[in-house]
Amino acid sequence: MLAISAANSHFIAHLPAPSNDPNPLAKPISNKPNHLQILKKCTHLIQFKQVHAQFIKTPLHQSNTYLSKLIQALVDSGDLPYARQVFDQVTQPSTFAFNTMIRCYGTNNLGHDGIDLYFRMRHQGVDADNFTYPFLLKACSGLKQGKGVHSLVVKDKRFSSEIHSLTSLTTFYCSFGDVGSARLLFDSMPERNVVTWTGIIKGYVKQKRYKDGIELFNQMKNYGVEINELTLVCILSACANLGAFEIGQWVHEYTDRKRIFLNPKLGAALIDMYGKCGHIDKAYRVFKTLPCKGVYVWNALIGGLVMHGYGIEAIKRFREMQGNGIKPDRITFIAVLSACSHSGLVEKGKEIFHSMRKDFGIEPGIKHYGCFVDILCRAGLLNEAYEVIMNMPMEPNAVLWGTLLNACAAAANVELAEAAMERLMVLEPCNDGNYVLISNIYAVKKRWNDVARIRKIMKDEQILRNPGHSLIEVDNVVHEFRVGDGRHPCSEQIYDMLEKVVITIKEPYF
Repeated sequence: MLAISAANSHFIAHLPAPSNDPNPLAKPISNKPNHLQILKKCTHLIQFKQVHAQFIKTPLHQSNTYLSKLIQALVDSGDLPYARQVFDQVTQPSTFAFNTMIRCYGTNNLGHDGIDLYFRMRHQGVDADNFTYPFLLKACSGLKQGKGVHSLVVKDKRFSSEIHSLTSLTTFYCSFGDVGSARLLFDSMPERNVVTWTGIIKGYVKQKRYKDGIELFNQMKNYGVEINELTLVCILSACANLGAFEIGQWVHEYTDRKRIFLNPKLGAALIDMYGKCGHIDKAYRVFKTLPCKGVYVWNALIGGLVMHGYGIEAIKRFREMQGNGIKPDRITFIAVLSACSHSGLVEKGKEIFHSMRKDFGIEPGIKHYGCFVDILCRAGLLNEAYEVIMNMPMEPNAVLWGTLLNACAAAANVELAEAAMERLMVLEPCNDGNYVLISNIYAVKKRWNDVARIRKIMKDEQILRNPGHSLIEVDNVVHEFRVGDGRHPCSEQIYDMLEKVVITIKEPYF
């Protein structure tokens, strides 16, 4: 309290005292900071209230500009209730004041209050500007509300072609998974900038439509649009998931050519891309060159090592990471537990799993339990894995039961397989793989009546086996192939070549 009082006394010294002069503004006060300068120095609610008092005691309280700035300062400091009190005292709030409050409500999960304020704004005859609708979109909690804002933008001729509002709309649609609406709007925009392009690419990547994201990125390059770091992170994620090494390598070369600083997120995205595209050596070289190795970077390297079967090396890096003062997060433990699973390190896996809560204060989530169950299943400890699943603090999902079912197939454990399948038929009733696994387990045990029963269920429920597929990148284009697929434009030539390969393999002494 004493420290606060002392700070306030020092602050008050910089506040202009109320004057009895009938025209105080006529006198120069160049030796004192003005009100906006004082406002920028405020760090505590008491100080904000002192400035507010000065606005009331002087003719400045008649100016909406100063009160609007006070509202903005309060919002930025996180004091929403007092900001609303000040706002309600303004007789004629400006567009800026309304926008500030709508933005605040949207970012504080109080969107309904922001929307109500927008209606009040229009009822009072206050015009929207090019910031109003983007802020209003942040207050929307669903697609229906967002489409309502879209209709407002279309009706207002000032903003129906304005890039800021339209870009916010495409980002909004993408955030709710409606990439189709976002793309329709994107294609109709008369002008697009790097934020617009990056937003729609990010939307595709988030929905796992990686090919579409890469195709749009190639268009972006052809149009000569400037590429920023967020664009590169998004496209590297798409490359990592598709195995599009050539495009990912182009991105790396682009960062070198443009001398783009590899911040932790961009560096981690590069390491992840190289790791998932089969080039762990290149991933490690990027890791060594990064000047700032945050937790994202370590997670990417550890995950890459696990993917390439270097489980023990991954655990060593986990220890080295802590030695360098980097605290592991939830993603780190998923990677390290996976390392224990793939390396058969059961006791080490148990130790690390239990250390999450005990040593790091991290409550294991469902993915951590999934990794732990996988460790036990791979080691053949099926009963112990079943006990872990049954005693989890959250409801087990299909991944955990599927892991157990897979392990039961390898061990031909009918009893636990049936327990897992009972849950899976509820959680994912149309997953053909589960029915095939349980049918194979019955077949191994020569329980043919049960095999016939499972096949009948699949037939009655019209559960079809999904064909396998593979991806290949040629000249920066990712091609997808499915079993028996004839949709590819070069399918005739591909099947001809495949037939020649089969004939060659059958030749003597091949």
